Amino acid sequence: MRPDAAACSTASAMIALIVWRRTPTGDILRAGEIRVAEPDQSHGGRLRGEFRYDRVYLEHPQALALDPIHLPLTSVVYPAERPRSGIHGVFEDSLPDLWGRGLLMRRYRLPRSRQTPAHLLMHLSQSGLGALAYGIGETPPAPELAPSRDTEALIEAAERYDRNPAEVEDAELIALFRAASSPGGARPKLVIHHAGVSCMAKLGSSRDRVDMVRVEAACLTLARDAGLHVPRFDVAEFGRHAALLIERFDISTGAGRYHTLSLQTLLGADDWYQLGYPDLADLLRQVSGRPENDLPALYRQLVFNAFIGNTDDHLKNFALLHDGDAWRLTPAYDLTPDEPPRGEHVLHFGSAGHQPNAAALAAMARNFGLSPKTGRRIREQVAEAMVDWRDRFTRFGVGTHDLHCLAPSIEHRLKTCREIAST
Repeated sequence: MRPDAAACSTASAMIALIVWRRTPTGDILRAGEIRVAEPDQSHGGRLRGEFRYDRVYLEHPQALALDPIHLPLTSVVYPAERPRSGIHGVFEDSLPDLWGRGLLMRRYRLPRSRQTPAHLLMHLSQSGLGALAYGIGETPPAPELAPSRDTEALIEAAERYDRNPAEVEDAELIALFRAASSPGGARPKLVIHHAGVSCMAKLGSSRDRVDMVRVEAACLTLARDAGLHVPRFDVAEFGRHAALLIERFDISTGAGRYHTLSLQTLLGADDWYQLGYPDLADLLRQVSGRPENDLPALYRQLVFNAFIGNTDDHLKNFALLHDGDAWRLTPAYDLTPDEPPRGEHVLHFGSAGHQPNAAALAAMARNFGLSPKTGRRIREQVAEAMVDWRDRFTRFGVGTHDLHCLAPSIEHRLKTCREIAST
């Protein structure tokens, strides 16, 4: 260990990982070290871990707190008070979703004892999204580039893996892992280069009742029309397969990376949580460097979620990024109607609970520090964009059967929109 490296106190460490951070200008900095001890079998396999910043990193002019709430820039050892993972939430944000984790475990044939988050990070290396990378040596891990095989073959292999992992050969598994992405969710996603741009390719799932690729593209269009800031996107055909291509927002113009944090991590919410949009507003006031922009933007997104029926509004679906100057809200993502609809949102809307109504959305405007006039204008703009939802869906190739499945819920929400707009 280098003299300036983190001298973590966890005894008999099971695993020690160096954390590297790529800055927006492309520099790679050794940020610190994670240590996780062997599971404590006397306490049900509890995992004890910790993180400490490198001294050199703390003195670097581009040093940035990896988590401004839970890991401020100091030289102290930060224990990870998360017995099921042993690592802080910011590092777990780097891990793949359920689909990607299964791919990672299968790729490395990890036994159950080596499926802990720390072990997964070790194998993740620098193939995930975001500014952080992990390794066990003194040299920053090189990013694993997707092989030169064509995108169509890669997507076809991903869809076969989604149907039945046993159908995928080892060489295909390696290629899929190298292209696998790391945002939340349980659907197949790959990171690819298309037309010279790094994109996340979201694919259909064998469990879909409707064409979610085209449905999500249509929803992103509706969101953009409603005034939400969304990433650039397109639907592309690769042979028999369609993919929603979303331009990555974690890559800077200088070939560096913007550090991102989920709101779940910033709020310290693990497993089951009972939180709502007012909690998100309070967090933005605390962390955002541009609350005057981010609070109205997030309010607009919660209104859109209520209108479209995006009930899967969990905290991994909201994030902040540091643009080199300050923390700010990322573009909105994962905007889809719940199919089949379940009615209740993950996040609550204050006193109305998890099923928003007109009064609740008006009250949320006050929670976000907006005047009644501003809140009403935002609701009216979202409602106006929603009026043409059928046309938007049809333009993206959503078929008659899928429209029939989605229409009852969306039409009910649209009626609610009109009531809300007049409140």
